[in-house]
Amino acid sequence: MWVRSLGIFQVLELKAYDQLLRLRLNEGRDPRLVVVEATEPDIQKYGGFPLPDATLAQVIDRLEQHQPRVIGLDIFRPVVDGHPELISHFQNNNHLIAICAAKEAHNPDKSTYSPPPGLPEDRLGFSDAVNDNDAIRRRHLLFIQPDKDDPCTTEFSFSARIALYYLKEVKHIEATTLSKDEIKIDKTIFKRLQTNTGAYKNLDNRGFQIILNYRASRDVAQRVSFSQVLEGKVAPDLVKNKIILIGVTGQSSGDFVFTPYSAHKRPYQPMPGVLIQAHGISQILSAVLDGRPLLWVWSQWGEAFWLWGWSLLGGVIVWRCQGILSLAVATGVIIVILHIVCFGFLTHGGWVPLVPSALALVATSGVRLLYKNSPNYHQFYKSQ
Repeated sequence: MWVRSLGIFQVLELKAYDQLLRLRLNEGRDPRLVVVEATEPDIQKYGGFPLPDATLAQVIDRLEQHQPRVIGLDIFRPVVDGHPELISHFQNNNHLIAICAAKEAHNPDKSTYSPPPGLPEDRLGFSDAVNDNDAIRRRHLLFIQPDKDDPCTTEFSFSARIALYYLKEVKHIEATTLSKDEIKIDKTIFKRLQTNTGAYKNLDNRGFQIILNYRASRDVAQRVSFSQVLEGKVAPDLVKNKIILIGVTGQSSGDFVFTPYSAHKRPYQPMPGVLIQAHGISQILSAVLDGRPLLWVWSQWGEAFWLWGWSLLGGVIVWRCQGILSLAVATGVIIVILHIVCFGFLTHGGWVPLVPSALALVATSGVRLLYKNSPNYHQFYKSQ
């Protein structure tokens, strides 16, 4: 526990966590979401990157014909080149939500983007996110406190804004702040990550962050291209009453992020930012409406008891095993069982220590074996 508190195991624990995530069974797509993506062929076809305002306006117009519940535009538009229809959407379309990027006092070089012209604050979400030191996104930033002089004035992330809008419109559910560390949405309580949470040690937990519980699916949602929308090839039922996310997945955008699933492919395959947003929205909706668990960890005392149990088991194995071979086999079997138990917990939302538990088991077994084979041990039993 002391070595773990120094963060020495953090890298190994995060990699083990990623591996367990990738083992989860397929959950299927979230039926509430549809991603309208500008692929690389779309970008080349419709005027290059950044996409023209006229193209975005046409896509939104076509989608509006099929009565979506809410449209999230995950494309920065701090300046509109005078296209009246797009400006009209920003000013008057009450279920269109767009993004901006906030300032960071400790990071003056960070890129910031103002909100689109005429867009009210209650239809705005920030795009800012947090990655771990290995550039992998495992956390979900829900809320921040913006600077007073920041043009990106919203406290809500893009994903939180869309999810809460949908819950209010469809189920008449609103969020309630219980404390600075807890927010309640219907019966689900979202708990803010602390500086020492599970494998994380000395975490930069500014803002309201939770662990991002990715949906275990090849595609988090149904995906259609700009071309399909503009050419009238999207069925109305696919759009009606759905959450529509509009974003760019073509390589020209550069909006790609490494996730726990990236290491599953060679070379590492980052995920488009709009799909990350879809995972965040799906996590909130699934937790509130479907009872899908949020990821949780034990207290420090709970984790200490857990590690003590596996350490004790390591000592028992050496005590019961008579030979090195039987000891090696028994230890290997127990470590496999440990993996299975940790995976079982994760499927129910529990992120429990795997790497420290395995190390505690092996270390205790080794120390017990050395003592068992020491002259003092045999001298003691001879004297008895």
